[in-house]
Amino acid sequence: MSRPLDTLSADLFTPLVGPGFALRGADGTALPVSLVRCDEHPRATMPGHARTAFSLDFTCPAADVPPFTGGTFLLWHEALGEIGPLYVERILPAGYAPGLAVFQIVFA
Repeated sequence: MSRPLDTLSADLFTPLVGPGFALRGADGTALPVSLVRCDEHPRATMPGHARTAFSLDFTCPAADVPPFTGGTFLLWHEALGEIGPLYVERILPAGYAPGLAVFQIVFA
């Protein structure tokens, strides 16, 4: 069972930075990814919202990625189970090592 999205926070993901995640598509495909960044964005938080906005950046070898830019996925990790569906966007790999695909999930 998926966690309610409004209960997710950066504190939940920060200790899990590293490998062990997967993005699962509706067609059943799974893309193993590593969580490389978990950043809070206080200035982007909606007034009165209980949680601080945050973003998650994931990477994997670009050669392993089918051609797409973004879409709806379930995020999976052994400690968390499945979360989602979530909108995942492939972003430019600026600041990351060559040959990596970078994906971002934003929680406002």
